[in-house]
Amino acid sequence: MITGQAFEVMNIRKRDGSIAPFELNKITNAIYGAATEVGQKSVKLAKALSDNVVSEVAKRFKDKVPSVEEIQDIVEEVLMREGHPKIAKAYILYRERRAELRKEKAVVLEKEEIDEVDKVFDINALRVLKSRYLRKDDKRKLIETPKPLFTRIATHITLPDVIYDERMYDIDGKQKIHPDEEFNPEEFHNKVRIGNYFLNQYHLEALKRMYDRMNHWHQIKLSWSTFFSMIKNNEFEEYENNLKEFYNLMVSRRFMPNTPAIANFGAVLGMGSACFVLGIDDSMESIMETLRNAAIIFKSGGGVGYNFSHLRNEGDVVSTSCGVASGPISFMTMFDKMTEVIKQGGIRRGANMGILNGNHPDIEKFIKAKEGNKQLRNFNISVLIMPDFWEHYNQKKPYPLRNPRTGQVVKTVDPEKLFDEIVYQAWESAEPGVIFFDYVNKFNPFFDYLGPIVTTNPCGEVLLYPNESCNLGSINVWSFLKEDDDGNSAYDWEALKENVKLATRFLDNIIDVSKHPLPQIEEMTLATRKIGLGVMGLGDAMYELRLPYNSDEGRKFMGKLMQFINYYSKVESIELAKTRGKLPYFDKSFYKDGKLPFAGADDKKSWDFDWGKISEDIKKYGIRNGYTTIIAPTGSISMIAGCSSGIEPVYSLVFEKNVKVGSFYYTNHVFEKVMKQEGLYDEKLMADICKHGGRVSDIPWVPKDLKEIFVTAMDTVPEDHIRALATFQKWVDSSISKTCNFPANATVEYMKKCYLLAYELGCKDVTVFRDSSIQDQVLVVPKKKNNGELSERSQLIAATGSSPFQSSEDGLKECPECKSYLVNKEGCLSCTSCGWGLCK
Repeated sequence: MITGQAFEVMNIRKRDGSIAPFELNKITNAIYGAATEVGQKSVKLAKALSDNVVSEVAKRFKDKVPSVEEIQDIVEEVLMREGHPKIAKAYILYRERRAELRKEKAVVLEKEEIDEVDKVFDINALRVLKSRYLRKDDKRKLIETPKPLFTRIATHITLPDVIYDERMYDIDGKQKIHPDEEFNPEEFHNKVRIGNYFLNQYHLEALKRMYDRMNHWHQIKLSWSTFFSMIKNNEFEEYENNLKEFYNLMVSRRFMPNTPAIANFGAVLGMGSACFVLGIDDSMESIMETLRNAAIIFKSGGGVGYNFSHLRNEGDVVSTSCGVASGPISFMTMFDKMTEVIKQGGIRRGANMGILNGNHPDIEKFIKAKEGNKQLRNFNISVLIMPDFWEHYNQKKPYPLRNPRTGQVVKTVDPEKLFDEIVYQAWESAEPGVIFFDYVNKFNPFFDYLGPIVTTNPCGEVLLYPNESCNLGSINVWSFLKEDDDGNSAYDWEALKENVKLATRFLDNIIDVSKHPLPQIEEMTLATRKIGLGVMGLGDAMYELRLPYNSDEGRKFMGKLMQFINYYSKVESIELAKTRGKLPYFDKSFYKDGKLPFAGADDKKSWDFDWGKISEDIKKYGIRNGYTTIIAPTGSISMIAGCSSGIEPVYSLVFEKNVKVGSFYYTNHVFEKVMKQEGLYDEKLMADICKHGGRVSDIPWVPKDLKEIFVTAMDTVPEDHIRALATFQKWVDSSISKTCNFPANATVEYMKKCYLLAYELGCKDVTVFRDSSIQDQVLVVPKKKNNGELSERSQLIAATGSSPFQSSEDGLKECPECKSYLVNKEGCLSCTSCGWGLCK
């Protein structure tokens, strides 16, 4: 994107009739894009031509406001007059495509004219927003479009900034608790505001909820009636600037919060957390209480992880009934059935993570619990590898399995055989995953006070104690690429720094403003204040920078990027601690000793920043958040942002889509741009890539240097997936959701070596997926039908780099939301059309 100063001498009449400032950079970018398509990539040329356009517009429209169409006509004239007919033709085609796209977007959004926010998001993003997030009436007609959606979210997330205003607190430190006062938010719906932004009843509910909560955690000096009078008088109007910052952060597609925040903020549910963990003790009362609490969380839109290791093993005695225990798997089945009938907040089906410690007597049954993907279909499952396992494994000593009720050894197993069983089952059915207890807890800030973490969220990246929740969001790292005057891509680190800090504050605000589903979750979440800032768009960014994903050079960039994000998230968390208070469990954590929760802190040779100063600042000022960085799946939000998922390589370069009006090639945006710059973009290239499964690696006439850059997920060998995972893990507080892809012909022994490599490199957990590993999945390869078109399944393979799943009842497994096909991506069963995911 070429940036420049807005041309403020004149205004422009937009298509909806409104008047707006004329922006020079929009003309420059359009000309630059057209020039690039015909191989004349020159920023200087684009700027010179756009300056000519501005001169012509100023000359013709001295006393009149020009329309968008009139200015575009002048662009065409200038291009032809200055001797650039090819660029003019490309620009004309660009105008036609834009006109068709505007019509298509208007149809999706059920409106006559699209606005400036609708233009920012591509058509697939709008479909996802419509399917999952935009509000609808009782007849499923849209009553909201993206602009008001992001406005209500930004308004909601600004409320904590208001509640932390210094006018609210007693500077003498004497707590003045005020009794709860009756308040009817409906009475003031859209009647009070922050600056020019009105608060709906759900914003007001959140404001009152935070006020009451602050009486518990802080020292408020204003009564509710006094505070609300100030709100009514718009005495906090300066926070309109904060609201605009949060709004622009999302609308620029540089950051997106997790699904619950998008769906629920400024709406009835009000919950912004995505991930929860619940504890289960060895009693029927505890089991049923956890079942009930999980149902409440699903209703609100969250996913839940559990560790079932406290439950006594199958066949153990039950003294109260003189019977025998049925074991943890039987109770997991009960949780699975409950999940089947409850849909998360009307947005997504409930997701579970079931974990069993590797020394539980039922571990061998647990490993095979999802054999053939026939049961526990609403669960991901993982084995927690205990720290004593590796000693027995390396010394080939029998490994003891202990009764969780008595601690007594029930039996011993061959540790190598047990590990082989885990690997084989993952080879066969893509589960279980593995979690490494020692790495999880080596960097656990609360280990000494709360004990070890033994549970994760449904996708395994959020390491939580019972009743903790986490609030997630992702930076679109691709959006920080910029081009110099010679058209070369460079990374805008300064812009990334400012956006990381703003995103960190956004996520911290979620903790305060969220309506937590259970009081014990609210208490624990506010005590440890874990947030999870992650990334998406990595694959696109590396294409843009011409860095191979599977290279040392590529991994060097990954490490620098994640260290940078982690560093500035810590900087902001320390600043928040100074102004809002350190996390309540600070003195119960290793932060008070200056320790940091990630492996890179112990490797000073790899420091690009002064982590020693961060450590000292934390000891001096505290830190606001127990974790600041987590890399979560980004299925829906990366589709909204229009970028590649998480830290995954791009799944496919090109795929073909057949619709009633004809066949169309869909290409990765960066790949398309580069191919046009190289003069290689044409229908033959698109067709050849589709024939080769969405990849260029096997096309002989594509230059070698381009093949090395444009690798896809299936071009990347499993070891390189593992090494990318480990590179990020070094600089991430919690863990990472990533799929380590294996080809269909990968052997069990090969997969085992990769598991061991992951442990050797310090990964906290691992999820693998061997193409065609699930019994109900049909192994397919892209191939032409008799009429020469790609089959629908082949299109899906080319689109995702992963084979679709098939159920025994109805052919390919369908997305419950949009009926498209599901694939395994980022460790989750996911939809490539609407972004639905089993564990997102």
